[in-house]
Amino acid sequence: MPWMTPGEPPASEPPAAQPKVVVRRAERNDLPALARLEVELPRQQSLAPVFSPSPVPSYEECLAGWEEDFDDPVYTTFVAELEGAVVGSSIGCPLEIAGGHPPLTRPDHAGFLAFAAVFPHARGFGAGRALGEAVIAWTAQAGYDCVVTDWRVTNLLSSRTWPRLGFKESFLRLHRLVGY
Repeated sequence: MPWMTPGEPPASEPPAAQPKVVVRRAERNDLPALARLEVELPRQQSLAPVFSPSPVPSYEECLAGWEEDFDDPVYTTFVAELEGAVVGSSIGCPLEIAGGHPPLTRPDHAGFLAFAAVFPHARGFGAGRALGEAVIAWTAQAGYDCVVTDWRVTNLLSSRTWPRLGFKESFLRLHRLVGY
């Protein structure tokens, strides 16, 4: 053991390197992870402080939807991997197909960051940021003039990540459920 002066803190181990996030286009063999991530987002939104009343779909419903729509060229899906395992996904598409964006709220010739989710155990490694960057790069490569996304302000994960990627508030959309 090396010599230590009394009161001197012991030498610590060098910090372990964090695993590197790898982002790539999704492949058909990623469908089970994509379905689990599609369940994860509304599950996360149902918790505090968002408290979204949206129903959480079943894994089977999500998997069937992915199997049916995976080859649709309108959507570009990315996955994030940590140590070879899929831990997150994001989807880019043209904004005009997004039902929540009527023409008055829709910039011309815009791409859309339509979906992003990361499993809880993989948060904090930069997967969400890397997935957002992948959709932004896809948007530029596809020739769109800008990229749009939206999120619930109480979703702290999104409220921290998306502005750091350059997203700026353009308008607020408010609603109230009656009879809830």
